[in-house]
Amino acid sequence: MNRPLEGIKVIDLTTTAAMPAACLLLADWGAEVIKIEHPQGGDPGRWISALGWLPKCPVPSPLWEQDNENKRSIALDLRLEEGRQIGYKLIAGADVFASNLQEPSLKRIGMDYPSLRQVNPRLVYAHLTGFGSKGPNADKPGYDYSAFWASSGIMSTMGEPDGPPAFQRPAMGDHTTALAIAGGITAALLARERTGQGQKVDVALMATGMWVTSLQHQATLLSGQDIKRVGRRDMINPMWNCYRAKDGRWVQFVMLFPERFWPPFCKALGIEHLEHDPRFDTTEKREQNCAELVDIIDKVIAAKTLEEWTPLFDKYELVWAYVHTIKSALEDPQVEANNFLVDVEHPVVGKMKSVNSPIIFNETPITSRTPAPDLGQHSEEILLELGYSWEDISRFKERGVIL
Repeated sequence: MNRPLEGIKVIDLTTTAAMPAACLLLADWGAEVIKIEHPQGGDPGRWISALGWLPKCPVPSPLWEQDNENKRSIALDLRLEEGRQIGYKLIAGADVFASNLQEPSLKRIGMDYPSLRQVNPRLVYAHLTGFGSKGPNADKPGYDYSAFWASSGIMSTMGEPDGPPAFQRPAMGDHTTALAIAGGITAALLARERTGQGQKVDVALMATGMWVTSLQHQATLLSGQDIKRVGRRDMINPMWNCYRAKDGRWVQFVMLFPERFWPPFCKALGIEHLEHDPRFDTTEKREQNCAELVDIIDKVIAAKTLEEWTPLFDKYELVWAYVHTIKSALEDPQVEANNFLVDVEHPVVGKMKSVNSPIIFNETPITSRTPAPDLGQHSEEILLELGYSWEDISRFKERGVIL
């Protein structure tokens, strides 16, 4: 069986994380993805390694490797007329064009939607902005930290009540947004099959951030009140909280229905005497005396290692999980059992693993990827496929049109 997007061609004029990750998803689903990069340096994502909170890696940029596997690269200067005509020839035979360049930049190189619609009326044109394609900030640059986290309101809800907003890890908002982009592109392709017409797909980091936290946004819309930060000792349900075991590891409980889970929770922790304690015997009282109960549970959980607690939590069917580190998450047996990682044969590293797409098709599972390409690695073969001669290619190189 062919993969879902087999036969679909995507032109990837993207940089950094969100849009490259969206195109990776399309490639994983079977699409052919051709990445256009500027001959001088290429996608800046190739060189983003100065993140002091990441360990030193044997490649310049883990971000580049993760988000650009399964693609081919053509180094093409779209500012030059010859380069633009090559771009148009690529787009004329494509199904999808994806970019996160700002609208003024796209207009300058003739890659805006009105221009490309003239080249290919069936084209699905996907464009990512930080803050939306209209309004006063339409052309404002944005990354996930500024547009997804800060401008959506998410960051204001994170962290302890009296402290600064919690530090966010890079590319989380980007990769969340990538799923929205890939879903939108796929829906537009389905619509094209029914109507014969392409269309523009607009996605904004800020909008995705608001969607991710839409529970909070909807509550504010309905109540008119802002969302306050909540600390560990202020949770309305102490069974929806994290606690530290004797070995320093953390456990996260998520018992959404407190009346149902309070009795087995008490039994699992050996605090049966608190089940009918007048301070804690109803949901309302546990909320009122939350800080006191959290302090008690803290001491109880800290008396045993997580290994000792595990059989008790499972015996009483509590809803819980280890708070993994990134390294321990990669070692979780669920990862291998469900193909959450894929194999990549890298020219420098050798055999390595990458994080798989989160959507797995049972008939066409992804088990391996090709490595992220070198800059312009496939320029010649792509031009030959377009019908250009070796003489043309030599001329393009001499004029700086391609690398």
